[in-house]
Amino acid sequence: MRVVVVGDLAWDGRYHLGDEAMSEVVLQQLQSRGDTVTFIAGNPEVTTRFYGVAAVPRFGMRDLDRDAQFMLLDTLEGAASEPGRAPHSARATLNALRAADAVIIAGGGNLNSIGIHHVLERVAVTRIARALDIPLYVTSQTVGPHLRDGERELVAEIARYARVFGVRERNSAALVRGLAPGANVVHTLDDAILLEPAALTHPLDLPAKYAVASFTFHPKTTALHVDDYYRELAAILDQLATELDVDVLLLSHMSTFQTPNTLGGEDDGYGHERIAALSASGRLRVLPLLPAAELLTITAGAEFSVSTRYHPLIFGAALGVPAIGIVTSYYSAIRMRGALANVGMESFAIPFEHWRASFAAPLIASLRARLGEFREHLGRTGSASREFQQRWWAELVASLHEHRAPRCADAPAAADLSWADSETQDALALARGAQELTNLDRLNALIDTELRRQQHDAACARIEHLERELGRLSDAVGDLRHRMRPPGANLRDALRRRLASGRGENG
Repeated sequence: MRVVVVGDLAWDGRYHLGDEAMSEVVLQQLQSRGDTVTFIAGNPEVTTRFYGVAAVPRFGMRDLDRDAQFMLLDTLEGAASEPGRAPHSARATLNALRAADAVIIAGGGNLNSIGIHHVLERVAVTRIARALDIPLYVTSQTVGPHLRDGERELVAEIARYARVFGVRERNSAALVRGLAPGANVVHTLDDAILLEPAALTHPLDLPAKYAVASFTFHPKTTALHVDDYYRELAAILDQLATELDVDVLLLSHMSTFQTPNTLGGEDDGYGHERIAALSASGRLRVLPLLPAAELLTITAGAEFSVSTRYHPLIFGAALGVPAIGIVTSYYSAIRMRGALANVGMESFAIPFEHWRASFAAPLIASLRARLGEFREHLGRTGSASREFQQRWWAELVASLHEHRAPRCADAPAAADLSWADSETQDALALARGAQELTNLDRLNALIDTELRRQQHDAACARIEHLERELGRLSDAVGDLRHRMRPPGANLRDALRRRLASGRGENG
């Protein structure tokens, strides 16, 4: 069957490792069953070269203001049944959708108000699929936690049309079920848990005993200056390296394979170099950007991982490597706690602001004394999680091939294993509440500021348009008045000017 897959691939020269990993798994699951895949990607040429399959462009919602986004959405919906209405830039993508037997919205570009362009890209695909009577499947999504009213209805629209809507945390499942009662919403897991490690293309001289670490290059809603953010992360890693006697390998999850790097510091590699430069232990080492499957190979040999990024937690579950999430935002709190709760280790998501002051010492003591226990627990729960996600994909593809609705149950709850005693657990709960409330307030402020900026930009663009129209109309009125002058008026004016000129010369 021919399947179009919407992921978050090859945007602006970037390789966003976790998002790419989810789409890579979708590709593997479909190809292993004989299906043909076409990706919708930010840079189709890059995606085709990397994965060896056809790719077509996104619709371009990212680069438009809000009014233009909704105008394009209406145009695309109409173009599904009237191809002549399609913008030239969207024709290849619309043609791929018309030829498809099914559409899958993969993980990446999650559905929330921060990434409204992602929501609208996926709504466009949903409306086109509905107009063409093509079945739609959704997998590996985080929804929210922040959704304005308008976006809530758009997400509900996707859920209502989809044959099944797979989300990867219990919070997302509850949210979508509330938005779209009766929709087939299933709490699954992150598809990247099914990615298999691959041999390294270029051998690396690795330490005998190491941990892995990955950090966003930006401080998110910590309210820290970026240099202070890097300095704090260097101190965290120095403490772990010294007290647990491990080297720390820094692995990028957002960067570029291009040489030279053209991202201007907006990538994990730049941030990791800054963190290593600020380290006092001398035990931090920055590795080059690796494809997701090769990064798994490095992670598999680690004692544990620590990160402000989400997918190291998923890779840890896949490999039986304990993963610690350092929470820096309300959004990452929902995702990290959800991912770790899926394998019974929610206590390993720790607020960034409270790490060194409150939880570093007891956590390090637990890692020193109980690392084997944590690894054994994660080996069991991670294996069960992979088996569940394989069943999810077997049923999803069976539904597609047999032209029926999928029959899926939620992922079973995992037995909980905490690193903390009851007193520390209570302190952790209080710290989480305080951090999440603060970060939610900051997130609201950021979204309000962005909305006001968009409204200001739209108003300025409208004023410029009206000024141009006024100038055009003024020119047209002047021309019309000139044309409507009585016969002979132009000749009389010319004679008056000539006579006046002659008097001036004679005077």
